[in-house]
Amino acid sequence: MGIVSAHFGGWVSAVLMRITDFFLVLPALVLAAVLMAVLPKSMWTLILAIGATSWPTTARLVRAQTLAVEGRPYIERSKALGGGHAHVIGKHVLPSVLPLVFANTTLVVGGSIIAESTLAFLGMAGPEISWGSMLDRANSSGAVTAGAWWYLLPPGIMIVAVVLSFTLVGRALETVLNPRLKGDR
Repeated sequence: MGIVSAHFGGWVSAVLMRITDFFLVLPALVLAAVLMAVLPKSMWTLILAIGATSWPTTARLVRAQTLAVEGRPYIERSKALGGGHAHVIGKHVLPSVLPLVFANTTLVVGGSIIAESTLAFLGMAGPEISWGSMLDRANSSGAVTAGAWWYLLPPGIMIVAVVLSFTLVGRALETVLNPRLKGDR
């Protein structure tokens, strides 16, 4: 959506960005909870709920990067030499935007893991075992009031460790793929 919006501009950009803005202003967890309540509980519904709430920030980021790439002189030369939309997007824009998408995706995965754990903790996920459902079962069985920390600590630590790992990998990938950031960290 971000590439198409930035490349074509005009009314296409206006429509796509209004759709993106609509999803940006909705509280992500509330929208995911509503989707989980309305649709049947399954892993696919969970994936749909998290996917529907996590794409707008990436679309905005990709749009901004695409606008920066499209402003470069070699894009204008490519168009002047007869390069069509598919050529410009496939050969010039996409290779420039893809590293940013990879780095951002690793950062978005952490938020998705927290969203899944939150929905599972609230009892909105399917019957699959997850760290959020483990915390929910520990909470509903009275582990908190009984002081049974061994039911709560391992899933909580694993959530933090995996999210931190994805965040650190995303930051490292961003530094590797964007050489201008090497001196900032």
